[in-house]
Amino acid sequence: MKQRFFDLLLIIAVLFGATATANAQSKELEKNVKKTVKEWKKDGWSMLASSTTMEYALLKYRTYIEADEDNHVEITGVAVSSNPKIGRESAVMNGITNYASRAKAQVIGKMKSVMSSDESTMSEDEIDKFGAAYEVGVNSKLSGMVKVHFVTVREKNGKKEFTAYMSLDETIARKAREAAAREAKKKAALENLSQEVEDFIGQPVPAE
Repeated sequence: MKQRFFDLLLIIAVLFGATATANAQSKELEKNVKKTVKEWKKDGWSMLASSTTMEYALLKYRTYIEADEDNHVEITGVAVSSNPKIGRESAVMNGITNYASRAKAQVIGKMKSVMSSDESTMSEDEIDKFGAAYEVGVNSKLSGMVKVHFVTVREKNGKKEFTAYMSLDETIARKAREAAAREAKKKAALENLSQEVEDFIGQPVPAE
């Protein structure tokens, strides 16, 4: 009976400790968000076409990203335009393009590393062709898969600058990268990719 009582106390203590930790992390996040928003406003940034406050939008965004950092990939894109609609769309597209460029650099680096081994039959020209096709494939496949959380805008030197804050589901992104690699392999006329390279394509793309 005593053992069951002590076990119950232990469970309560663990739950209390977990709750206290979560509350502390939440307060720290809120503090960081307030500091960031203050800096943004000082630099002239404001929300684009939204009744939501910047603080609420950023807090919601950071909470979403940090809830599953391995699967919720953070992406940002910037653009300059005099037209708000074009500026928003360009910022989103530029964010995706930047992601595709980093995905290409990651894989090309691995392929050239493999190429230096005696077992590789790939030429540098084939790798470059694959890389170009792979980047285009990743870019096009992810265009409708990113989630745009909010966009900020500011006037600077007579121009409007836009920043789009987005996220991407890594599970979906990995499938898109793998599909883009299969198509790029055909376009580059590569007979096969090493298992090492194929495994590398499945790994998350490094952050900026």
